Amino acid sequence: MALEEIILESRHLGTPEKLIVYTPQRYSPLYSYPVLYVQDGEDYLAMGRMASLLDQLNGDKELPDIIAVFLPVEKSRRNDRYHPDGKEHMAYRRFLAEEVVSYVDTHYSTHPLGNARTLLGESLGGVVSLFTALNYPHTFGQVACQSIAMDAKLNRLVADADFSVPQTIYLEIGTEETAVSTGRGTLNLLAANEELREILGTKKATLIYETFEGDHTWGHWQRNLPRMLKTLYG
Repeated sequence: MALEEIILESRHLGTPEKLIVYTPQRYSPLYSYPVLYVQDGEDYLAMGRMASLLDQLNGDKELPDIIAVFLPVEKSRRNDRYHPDGKEHMAYRRFLAEEVVSYVDTHYSTHPLGNARTLLGESLGGVVSLFTALNYPHTFGQVACQSIAMDAKLNRLVADADFSVPQTIYLEIGTEETAVSTGRGTLNLLAANEELREILGTKKATLIYETFEGDHTWGHWQRNLPRMLKTLYG
């Protein structure tokens, strides 16, 4: 495993942005690799222990070699960037789809096709992952959302989305996520996810929908990562 820290000067956001790029042990520029783009990147590294998990699953031959790009976010900017009503949301989506992907494809040996790029996020990070994928379907062919923080308004946006390009969408939600405290008040995320599942069932998308016994916490997301990764890449 190698973790490389990169500072990208973003023209869309107007700020220097940190990327942490994971490459597998056997990484070679002679081969091309699928890429996983991870929101809340530092949380997935620290609380999700994701770099070690990728090494372990790869070593056990349960996962192919993949590149993972961890995208840290300042907590004070998280809502502005991740929520569709946030003042930096559109710029952040463009940063992801245009600047980050371009940098990674230029500097690493990657599969150039959209179905080899996956966006991953938990809670509000799942929201920005889903809406970025829906707005850049040729760039991101897969999206994985752990306990995505949807509500009726956001679900209507998904219902109105085009879906002209087939995509794979992985959702998982806890059975106890019925009263989750958020910046938008207390949300029944289980009900919102069930509604989202119904909407996606009418669209040109391959939907994987999983539930787990538990609430809106990192312990569950970390435990569920192997299942999610093996489903998407196994």
